[in-house]
Amino acid sequence: MIPSSERASQATLDEVREAARLQARTLPIGLVVLGATLLGVVAIGLFTLLDYRFHQDPHRIVKLLLGLAGMGTIIAQPQIGLLLLPLATPFLGWMPRLPIPGVNALNLLLLAVFGAWAVGRVMRREDVFRPSRLGAIIVVMLGLAALSIVRGGAFPTGYTYSVGEAVYTLVRSAMTFGVYFIGLAMVRGEKMRRRVAWAIVLALLAEAAVTAVYGRNGRGQRAIGSFGQSNELGAFLAMFTAFAVAMIPGTRRWFGRLVLLATAALGALAVLMSLSRGAMVALAAAVLYVGLRSSRLLTLALVGVLLTSPLWAPDYGVQRVMGSKVETESEDDESHLEGATQLRLDTWHAIITVVSEHPLDGVGFTGLADVLPQTGQELGVEVKDSAHNTYLRFLGEMGVFGLAVFVALLVSCLRMSWAGIRAARTRFDRQLAVGFGAATIAMAVSCMFGDRFFSVLITGNFWMLAALVNDALLERPGAPA
Repeated sequence: MIPSSERASQATLDEVREAARLQARTLPIGLVVLGATLLGVVAIGLFTLLDYRFHQDPHRIVKLLLGLAGMGTIIAQPQIGLLLLPLATPFLGWMPRLPIPGVNALNLLLLAVFGAWAVGRVMRREDVFRPSRLGAIIVVMLGLAALSIVRGGAFPTGYTYSVGEAVYTLVRSAMTFGVYFIGLAMVRGEKMRRRVAWAIVLALLAEAAVTAVYGRNGRGQRAIGSFGQSNELGAFLAMFTAFAVAMIPGTRRWFGRLVLLATAALGALAVLMSLSRGAMVALAAAVLYVGLRSSRLLTLALVGVLLTSPLWAPDYGVQRVMGSKVETESEDDESHLEGATQLRLDTWHAIITVVSEHPLDGVGFTGLADVLPQTGQELGVEVKDSAHNTYLRFLGEMGVFGLAVFVALLVSCLRMSWAGIRAARTRFDRQLAVGFGAATIAMAVSCMFGDRFFSVLITGNFWMLAALVNDALLERPGAPA
């Protein structure tokens, strides 16, 4: 039985809606046309002013026009905006920068999509947020990072530490996890899971195509795609190429399987073009996991592809994996590749030195950026200003507790994947969970070779995948509402 207070509230809401409809019907059509005309004239005047008075580049004006049209579409249809999120995530670097500290175009898109959707849910007196399997461990991680900032500011370790910059970085990092919570709130049902999963696949296809078109245009003859950095590009491609492979058995139609197969092949080629050894290892481990979880035939096929890779893979990729010198157009590029490896080893040695002095508490969130150069000078070696290893970053900045929480989060992701496999009622949901597990393995391996975890470009779509698997688990009989 519905309480009388709820019936009264619903009746009031219906009356408001009906009154709004009646008022809209009585509005003269001429006034509507006049308003639209004035709005069009103002828009034309604005773009003319940007072009002739402020001398803005035409491509910026086009981007602004497309952005305004997109915002209108998102407000009217938030679900369309949700599908745009995975496509836009890897291309954040190409989006115009906003003059608001800590806010980028992707954050604005994320909040606009969620805000427009949430207002409608609230007006209909429907729930907005739902139970999350990873929420608690994520909150613990962010809380520990915040605590390390307070500790770094109140009780300095003897090294330089910028509290303001650490807080700014933590807020930006927290927005990365917002993709998971907002995705979980908005994605409901298998139909929406399928659409978002395909959007993630198309994002991989677009990034791999951009990488193939641009070629090995980065330093050291390494592909950088839209990321501008080869190792970050490789980490992204490894995760979602493995996901595309996992979704092949979960797709019924031959055309869909053909698209997934082509996307996975192009993604694997782009990984080779990045010359990122960490990404190559991550991709190999992830696709083998997919094979073992999917079918024996697929496992044999993937093992065959890996074993015969020296025969079909490009020479530069084989040479990179074997550790031999890669043929480059200049000696400077060749020496850069060799020096980068030694620089990374010296950086890790410096981090171990820092950890030996602060094993429990670390030096504070983002503190290694200041500590490493100072430690490198003391050791007499050149080091980088970042950890180039996510595990060592957590250990160096938040101590053993931070490292334990990070590993616990990775394990929680794997456990959610396994739960999704067991609870799946369709082949699609099963392979979706397998793909998420493969992406988790790829990320865990990539984090051994670089600091990838807090970058929304790399992990934004990973957290959207987590939301899809979490949504499937909430459909189980007896699951919390």
